Amino acid sequence: MLIHSIVSLSDIFYNMDTLRVPQYRKVPGGIVETDGKSVTRLISTDPRLFLDARYEPGKKLQ
Repeated sequence: MLIHSIVSLSDIFYNMDTLRVPQYRKVPGGIVETDGKSVTRLISTDPRLFLDARYEPGKKLQ
């Protein structure tokens, strides 16, 4: 199944057993959703920000 959505997959496939509370960090030009250790999602309207290696999903936070 392929889903094209701006809604987080954790919101779509909600499961109480694997519930995690995401943390959000403000960055210049957008918001980064984290699991506390690494980037899980970038929320921004600036396309250049998606090319920035610091905000790649799975990247360790500084």
